Amino acid sequence: MKSLEKRSYAATGPRRLTVGLGALSFVLLASACSEPADEYEVPQALCGVEVPGDVLDPLLPEGEEVSERTKTASGVKRCYVSVDDKVALSTSIEWYEADTPIAEVAEKTIGADPNDKVTGDKRYSYSDKGGAGLIRCDDSSTIDKDVDGDLYTTVRVGGDDSADAAAVLKAIEAYTNAAPAAGECEVDL
Repeated sequence: MKSLEKRSYAATGPRRLTVGLGALSFVLLASACSEPADEYEVPQALCGVEVPGDVLDPLLPEGEEVSERTKTASGVKRCYVSVDDKVALSTSIEWYEADTPIAEVAEKTIGADPNDKVTGDKRYSYSDKGGAGLIRCDDSSTIDKDVDGDLYTTVRVGGDDSADAAAVLKAIEAYTNAAPAAGECEVDL
């Protein structure tokens, strides 16, 4: 009978060790998952246009390092926000012919199509991939006299990623409304 007890103990010993190691692994994994995933500080502006970090945070992926670069050419000012050297978000401020419908501007942005949502005032178009907005400049006399058009903004979520459409709308509204205070109405792109 003693030998049976020994076999029973020997048979359950490794199982107890396996269960114990499994529980320890779970605790370590759970504590690792509770650590903040983002090592970088969320930007408070997009290439000089102030946008609150809590508005940008839902559009940016996890990562360790964030950077941005600006490119201006042919009536378009672009801002690229990269996380770990991969473009995660891009924006633009650009001229379009006066009274261009917002859905048409959105159609020309990456990932947007004519069926995206449009706000009731027709100032914004948005989806889970990006959006567009019409900038309202307080003093139109500051705009280049040679330009007969309107300034629009776009926000695009990078690559194959997407975000909550409501979060994209918040971002495009914040970016569009902050653009005049950043001097974008005075700049001849």
